[in-house]
Amino acid sequence: MKSSRITFRPRTTAASAIVGALLLATVSPAAAQSTIAGIWLPDASRSQRFPREAPYTAEGERIVSEWRATHDPIEDDPGRFCQAPGMPSLALGGADYPVEIIVTPDQVTILMELHQQARRVFLGQAAHPARPLPQRNGHSIGRWEEDTLVVDTTAISAITYGSVPHSTEVHVVERIYTIDEGSSLINEVTITDPVMYSEPVVVRQYYRAAPQGTRMLEYECTEGMWIDHETSRGRDPG
Repeated sequence: MKSSRITFRPRTTAASAIVGALLLATVSPAAAQSTIAGIWLPDASRSQRFPREAPYTAEGERIVSEWRATHDPIEDDPGRFCQAPGMPSLALGGADYPVEIIVTPDQVTILMELHQQARRVFLGQAAHPARPLPQRNGHSIGRWEEDTLVVDTTAISAITYGSVPHSTEVHVVERIYTIDEGSSLINEVTITDPVMYSEPVVVRQYYRAAPQGTRMLEYECTEGMWIDHETSRGRDPG
């Protein structure tokens, strides 16, 4: 028995163009979702780093200089005490830990293995809340521009340390898209902070697709601190 099949052949070029446009409008978001979704490994060989000589304002220079004068870069490193740097530092590689992107119609979730941080990008919202709750990762809204996810983040708590010192006025815009036929991903991060920087700073972070079967692991940052605590008191930390 032959299977029935309907074949559609537009009769005119105009009809073809209309159908093609409708199909693109329909599948573009889904294609974009399937492209950026998955586990990605930071590619340090291609990524840019936040500039060592950042364009600090006079106030920004004062804040950073005061921090450096009162803190040892090793002994006083907040990371040793499990302090997550938050955004926008997390967007610049996450200390080479993997990142997982999960896409749904209303939200894009970005899971960082480093400090087990989770970022939620809310889709379909024209603006941030009038009074957002300040957080280390801020409040993010996003939209699709063809195959690129554009993320706008504000309400980020001020942090002096990390790869990107910033004030509460920092504003971060990310453009996330794939290249190399989907095997690589770029996050183009634009950081604007009128308190800290005299001009926007743009940094590109590259990722490569994780091998098949890769999974995210737990990040037990405080376990070592507990072991040290118990050992210092002569107890078995196990």
